[in-house]
Formats: sequence, structure tokens, C-alpha cells
Amino acid sequence: MGKYCLIGHPLGHSVSPMIHSRLFAISGKSGEYTLKDIPTGGLAGAMDELRGLDGFNVTIPYKQDIIPLLDGLDDRARFYHAVNTVRRCGGKLLGSNTDADGFLHALEDAGIELKGSVLLCGAGGVAAMMAAETLRHGCTLTVATRTVGKAMNFISSLKRAFPDADVKSAALPYLSGHYDLILNGTPAGMYPDINISPVPSAVARKAGAVFDAIYNPIETELIKLAKENGAKTACGLRMLVWQAAAAQELWTGAHFTAENIDGICSEMEDFITGRF
Repeated sequence: MGKYCLIGHPLGHSVSPMIHSRLFAISGKSGEYTLKDIPTGGLAGAMDELRGLDGFNVTIPYKQDIIPLLDGLDDRARFYHAVNTVRRCGGKLLGSNTDADGFLHALEDAGIELKGSVLLCGAGGVAAMMAAETLRHGCTLTVATRTVGKAMNFISSLKRAFPDADVKSAALPYLSGHYDLILNGTPAGMYPDINISPVPSAVARKAGAVFDAIYNPIETELIKLAKENGAKTACGLRMLVWQAAAAQELWTGAHFTAENIDGICSEMEDFITGRF
């Protein structure tokens, strides 16, 4: 039986083991998937144990911190400068990124087009992937963080990959204006702090569409505000399930259909809504 886990901090309310259990059942592959909460500063010390696994997923706050501890990266992880999936291959740990699979599938499923003016909240690992995809699709991008200095460092790395990109920075507390699409790559609004929006309510209400990478709650404060004006919205649940399926495809060679993903998303939504 293959052994896999999710590393991050905190992980108390993660539904990833349930999702991967369902995926293993659908594919007929044998696998055990657990959670490994690694406190701040403990990542390097956990690597010996992680090397004994067949693979693992990486979430906040380690998607970028894990990179120097791996033996190699594939092209996507290198491009996004973020890792969410690691597989053991010939005794080496190789980093990949399946978040983009999940992100693009989630937008498509919700009928949200990646075009026009995009506001991205955050500058971490998932934000790096969303920023790269936004620029790859030819959008204009505003990166909003709590401090402009952090956004400027983030933008500098984007400019190296996309020299002609239209990218600017903004401070989250002072945002204004209309955006065709708002992407939230921050924990703002995540359980238990569910009454928080990463952007001012006036900005959320003007958005053409919203994608929030948070999946707990299913309907975040940001999504609620955007829905008031009839905007198309999507939460992070479909992204989570699609990226998990893509990770298992890397680990085991399994294949999953859209119907498989729909079924798991429905089960997980019922579970999350009923539990929290």
C-alpha cells in the first residue's frame, strides 16, 4: 500500500484525507493518506520522515519553503516557484504543482473566464500560480497585499517571467474600483474567521466574477458580497478536488473523469456544510 500525506500548518480542519480516500477507491489503487501538521520552523527536521513516503502534498505555509529541500522540480513547479505535490522517484523527491490543474478546472466549471482586469489578493504559493496563469492568459494584473513592499517583491519575480506584462501593486486596505475578476489567494475569510473579506465590500460588490481559493466555508464573505450583484463565483473546493486528482495521477498513473470529480465535490460540500 502506498503511503502519502499532506504537510502544512495548521491542518486541523483539512478534508484532504477524505478526498484522497475517495479517489483511491475510484481508481482501485491502494493508498493511505494522512495529515502531518508541521509547526513553524520544523520543516527541515521532518524531511527524513517524508522521504520514507511514496509522495505528499504541500499546503500553507510551505509551498515555497519546501523547494530548497527537494532533489528537483518539474517545469511547472519551477515556473510557478511553488510546490503542492511531491513524488518519490528513484529515491529522489521531485516537486510538482497540480494547483494550476485545479484552478483552471474550477474556473471552467463555474463559467468564469480568465480575461480582462484581474485583482489578485496575496503573494504566497497559491497566489504565485494564479498570477502566472493570469499573465499567461494576457490579463492585466493588480497584486494586492497588506504591505506594498511585499507586493513589489512578488511583482519583480513575475516581471522576470513575463517582461511585457501589465502588473501593478496595491495595498489591500485601500483598494477601490472595478475588476473583471477577483482572485483570493489569502486565508482571509477562512474558518473560523468567516466574516472577513480580503477586499473592501464596495470592491467585492463591483466585481465581474470572484474565485476564492478558500473552501471552508463554501460561501465565503467575499463570495457573498460578489453574489449581491449577480457575479459568477467559485470557491476553492473544486480546485482542491481537481488538484488532488492530478496529484494521484502523478503518484499512481490513475485517471479520473469530470463525473468522478463532480461526485466527490458534492459529497465534500455536504460534509463541510453540515460539519461547520
